[in-house]
Amino acid sequence: MKRPVIFLSRAIALPVLVAGLQSTLLAGVVNAKPEPKEWAKYLSPLPEKNYSLNKQQDRVIKKKGFKRIEISGAKPLSNRELGFFAVLPLKEINNQVLIKELLDKPEVNGLSVLLPWHDLEPKEDQFDWTKLDALLAEVKAKDKTLILRVSTCGADPSSESDTPNWVFAAGAKSLAYKDGEGKEHKMPIFWDTTYLPRWNNFVMALGQKLDKNPSIHSIGITGGGSLGSTQIVPEFSVPLNKAHYDEIEAALVKDFGMTQRQLVEHWKYVGDIFPKAFKSTRLNLNIDPPTPNRAGQDSLDEISDYLVYRYGGRIYLTRENVADAKHGFDQYRVLLKFRPDTLTGYQVTPAITVSELTKLEKNALDDGVSFIELPANLLNSDDEAVVKALNDLHSHIGYQLVSQKVTIPADLKAGDTLKVEFAFTNMGNAAAMRPVRELDKDIAGSYKIELELRDAEGKTKAILMHTPNIPTNKWLSGKPITWEGELKTSAKLPPGDYSVYLSLIEPETKRRLQILDAISSAEPKPETAINVGKLKVIQ
Repeated sequence: MKRPVIFLSRAIALPVLVAGLQSTLLAGVVNAKPEPKEWAKYLSPLPEKNYSLNKQQDRVIKKKGFKRIEISGAKPLSNRELGFFAVLPLKEINNQVLIKELLDKPEVNGLSVLLPWHDLEPKEDQFDWTKLDALLAEVKAKDKTLILRVSTCGADPSSESDTPNWVFAAGAKSLAYKDGEGKEHKMPIFWDTTYLPRWNNFVMALGQKLDKNPSIHSIGITGGGSLGSTQIVPEFSVPLNKAHYDEIEAALVKDFGMTQRQLVEHWKYVGDIFPKAFKSTRLNLNIDPPTPNRAGQDSLDEISDYLVYRYGGRIYLTRENVADAKHGFDQYRVLLKFRPDTLTGYQVTPAITVSELTKLEKNALDDGVSFIELPANLLNSDDEAVVKALNDLHSHIGYQLVSQKVTIPADLKAGDTLKVEFAFTNMGNAAAMRPVRELDKDIAGSYKIELELRDAEGKTKAILMHTPNIPTNKWLSGKPITWEGELKTSAKLPPGDYSVYLSLIEPETKRRLQILDAISSAEPKPETAINVGKLKVIQ
C-alpha cells in the first residue's frame, strides 16, 4: 500500500505552504523556542566586516588562534565522530579496489558519498538499497563509518535529473539547465508542492532504514538545493559561469517566484524533515549560502540559527566546496559561531593545490573543525608537503585527549570515599561534547569518568562513575585540565588487591572513547581503558 501524499494548492504562498506542511508533518513534536534576542538580528541586518557581530546579533563571534600542544610520540585518536573521511565520487561507487585502498588507510575514519535519489527510489515507494547496503557493509567490516548525502539535482551527469522521473510525472515543476559540457538536465523546483511531500516520504523511509545504524557518521540535510548542498542554482563551473548562473536565477525569480524569504522558509521546512526521520543519528548541514551574495549569506544565517538553536548538537555543520585557503568571514562565520554547540567540518575539493592545502591547515585548526572530507587524490598523495599537512591535521582536529596523571591512594576501606586527582591535556582543536537530549535538542554536555576495579584474574569487581569537575565540553587546548574527585565505594566491596582502569564513557550508549595513555606508555597511544595504578581494599 502506498503512503498518502500530501497535495497542496499551487496558489498558496510559500510561507503559508511551509506553515501548513510543518503543522502536518511535525505534529506532536515539541518545539524548543529560542530567546527573542536570537532573532532580533534579522530586524536590522548589517554587513559584517570583522569577527564581531553587530549589536543586533545574539552572539559575539570571536576568532581565536589554536594553541598547539605537542607530545612526542602521541598517536591520533580515531573516535567515530572525528578524523578524515574519504570522498568517494559517484563514478567510483562500485570501485572495490579504490574503496578497499581508502578504508585500509589508518588515518581514514570512513567514506563520504553523494547518491542520487533516482538510484534509491526508482519507482514510488519501491526502494533499491543495493548501492547503499554495499557501502555500509564495506565500512562496517573495517569498523568505520559513512557520511551519506542524497542529491535531487546535479550529482549524476549521466541522467536527466537526480530526482526520479515519477516525481515529475506526478506534476512536480522543473527548470532546464545545461552542464559544463552542454548536456541538458532539469532541476526540481525545490519548493514545489508536488515535489516536497514526496521528498518528505523518501526521507522518512531512509530514516526507518538507517536511524541508529552504528555505521552511519551523519546524514546530510539535503533536497532543498543542488548537489546535496544549500546552494540553489545548478551552475557548477569552476570558475563560475556568471552568464549561465544569472540566466537560471532570473528564471527562478520570474517563473517560480524565488525570493530570499521563500528560500529561508523553504530550508526551514526541509531542515525539519530530517530530525523527525532520524531521532538518534547525527545530521549534517552544508553552510554554503543559498545564493552567492550578501542576501544569500543573511539567509544562511537565519537558516543555520533556526536549525542549531532548535536541534543543537543533532546537526553537524560542514563547509563544503573548500577549494583554497581563502578565509573570509562570510564563508566561515557559521562554523565559528556554533563550534561551542556542535561538531563542524570541511569538505575539500580535488581542485585544491598543495600550497593552498598547507595554508588551509592553519585555518582548519583555528576554526575548530572535528572532521574533514578529503578527495582520494590528497589521501593517496606522496607529496611531502601534502603528507605533512595531513599528518598534522589528523593529530589535532577534534578532541585529542591525553590522560597524563591519575593519583589514587595506596589503600582504602570498603565503603569509604575514594579521593582521586586527575590531570588531562587536550591536544586537539575542539572540546569533547557529549550530546545530552533536552526535548528535541541535543545540548553539549560532559562525558563521564569511569574507574573500573579488576581483581587479579582481570574480572571487574566494581565500577565507579564520576562527572569531571571541569566538564569535557570545556576541555580546550592550551588550558590546564586538573581537578580532584571523590567517588563513593560500596561497603560490600571484597577486600583484596585491585588494578584500577580509567575510561571516558558516554553513559547512554556505554561507548568508551579512545583517549591517549601517557601514564603507562612512554609514547602516548590510543586506549579505551588505561591502567592508572593499584588499590588495596581493606576491611
